[in-house]
Amino acid sequence: MNTSTSYEYYQRQLILKGFGEEAQLKLQQAKILVIGAGGLGCPAIQYLSAMGIGCIGVVDGDLVSASNLHRQILFSVNDIGKQKAQVVFEKVSVQNTSIIIHSWSEYLTQQNAFNIIEQYDIVLDCTDNFLARYIINDMCVLLKKPLVFGAVFQYEGQVAVFNMIEHDTNYRDLFPLAPNADQAPNCVEAGVYAITTGIIGMMQAGEAIKVITGIGNPLRNQLLTVNMLTNSFYQIEISPRLKDPKGPGSKEEFLKTNYQTFCSNTSSIKDEIDAVEFDQLIHREDVQLIDIRNEDELPRVDELNALRIPLLSLKKDAELLDQTKRIVLFCHSGMRTQSAIEILQDELHFNNVSHLKGGIIQWIHFKSKQP
Repeated sequence: MNTSTSYEYYQRQLILKGFGEEAQLKLQQAKILVIGAGGLGCPAIQYLSAMGIGCIGVVDGDLVSASNLHRQILFSVNDIGKQKAQVVFEKVSVQNTSIIIHSWSEYLTQQNAFNIIEQYDIVLDCTDNFLARYIINDMCVLLKKPLVFGAVFQYEGQVAVFNMIEHDTNYRDLFPLAPNADQAPNCVEAGVYAITTGIIGMMQAGEAIKVITGIGNPLRNQLLTVNMLTNSFYQIEISPRLKDPKGPGSKEEFLKTNYQTFCSNTSSIKDEIDAVEFDQLIHREDVQLIDIRNEDELPRVDELNALRIPLLSLKKDAELLDQTKRIVLFCHSGMRTQSAIEILQDELHFNNVSHLKGGIIQWIHFKSKQP
């Protein structure tokens, strides 16, 4: 792509206030690794390519299947059965011929993580399983690489920027223990709203652009949650867990870590209750129910007589909680309450706090099956 063509290609972003040629040059010099070419990775890769990231690496060992097509928008029916990473390489190479694309048709593992990640400036975690997330996180910490995290559960999605500078928070500050399978079912079991994956993937690309160029305010040490059913966006601060281990401290320790055992942990997250126990507690006088969803979120559960304190207001309105009672938190799908209970227990030193596994939708599902 010659200079005049290049200017025309990027002209709409070059004229942006605060962007210009300096930011474009930073993009052209940047190397970004996208791990996972699925619902998050496909839109992230397309926008990183379109904006002119100089070098993009893609890691994915999966094959394209028909069930991918409703959300993994780089693929078509003609790609079914092909290696995802290779298809991405071919299509993105045509989208922007001035950038370099590297692809690995393999999964990221402890054995290959160092050699792949060390080549890049910033990493996007677009995977859908906890084993990969901890491996990616721990290697990014060891190599001091910024990590843009994204995740989707049904209609909700999350984005965060970890490890942007030394001593920043990382994924282990958000999830010190890997949730077990029934606490975090994958999209095969729980379903996924395709629009959510597109938005979260694009937001990951946007956060990477901000980190590289210095424009705007990246989600550093912040977790942004998006609920597509209610058009709700809420942001919480992630605090470092000084008392908990942050993962392996060296490459040798990393290679010796048994991630399979760690991520197959079958113990429950502390103070978690299921829908059956929740149903038994809701009418007790010594229990206070706290709904941490935003005010406009559905479904409404007025029959529970719960006090609604949105997650963003939890610290400010903590005095509304009755510490003489057992406090039970719930949200839509159980993702936010895991953060909320950490705020109450670790930062505000509350005792006798529980949260509902699977959120209020799990309880509604349970009630629907009762005679």
